[in-house]
Amino acid sequence: MKRLSMLAAFAASLCAAAAESPRATASLRVGTYNIRLSTGDNGTPNAWTERRDDLVALIRKLDLDAFGLQEVRPEQAKFLDKSFPDYAKYGEHRGADRKSDEASSIYFRTNRFECVRGGTFWLSETPDTPGLKGWGAACPRVCSWALLRDRRTGRQFCFANTHTDHASALARKEGMLLIIRRMQEFAPPGTPIVFTGDHNCRETDEPAQAVAKTLKNAIYVSETPPEGPWRTFTGWKWRDREYPAADAIKLDPDVRNGRRSQPGDDKPRVNCGPRIDYIYVSPGVKVRRYATHADPRPGTKLYPSDHFPVTAEIEL
Repeated sequence: MKRLSMLAAFAASLCAAAAESPRATASLRVGTYNIRLSTGDNGTPNAWTERRDDLVALIRKLDLDAFGLQEVRPEQAKFLDKSFPDYAKYGEHRGADRKSDEASSIYFRTNRFECVRGGTFWLSETPDTPGLKGWGAACPRVCSWALLRDRRTGRQFCFANTHTDHASALARKEGMLLIIRRMQEFAPPGTPIVFTGDHNCRETDEPAQAVAKTLKNAIYVSETPPEGPWRTFTGWKWRDREYPAADAIKLDPDVRNGRRSQPGDDKPRVNCGPRIDYIYVSPGVKVRRYATHADPRPGTKLYPSDHFPVTAEIEL
């Protein structure tokens, strides 16, 4: 009960700070993208070495000012760092040595932002101990965050990025509650927050519901209808026609998330597909546009990753 009341107080402070914040604003494009680890899919057209150039080309096309990536292994990080010389990176890898295994990295334009401070913590009962699994998770999981100062306006905002566990529902829930609590520490009062990641859950699941009590799911506060498909995870499965996000948000949440059919409808369930990648913003952050990008690799029916990138144009 004490933990829930603390989170409620944090949410109230964000709302109050948003109402009182100064109006020096500038728009920026943010995004999230699970790039699929490099150790899977070897010997197939989806191998990292086959798709990495197309993945980089897509990210460049999105023209992002700051973005979070997931499943970034060390060899992928080296390739991406060379591919994006105009960006700086923040975020440690989840291994006990902080250098091995996957990272949930944050990239940001160096001519636009400077990193004031940042950190990485592990989603476990002892979050400052590297390499540990928490609450029955299949893998160690991390959240990386960076407090960025906009060189144009002088304003600061906090960018946080994570990849919660795929196997343990308890780990997803407790990990998300830990992140929300930690936001009170790494985001000073009045600081706008952008929170991205592959959260391995639907919007109707407990972790997403917990975040929604504090932050806003950007797809629902966009000033224009969301562009692109509803699903963000493909599992490499091609679709000639995607279910549009703009249509999906008109459905009951349980329907668009595959929980049940439309009330009184004897037709098969609507196959919108799994949406598990998110951009959240704190109250007061304006979302001008929101999009999910289902771009294929040129001349193929293959994707650069088994997830679609998600982007938002926001104003702090």
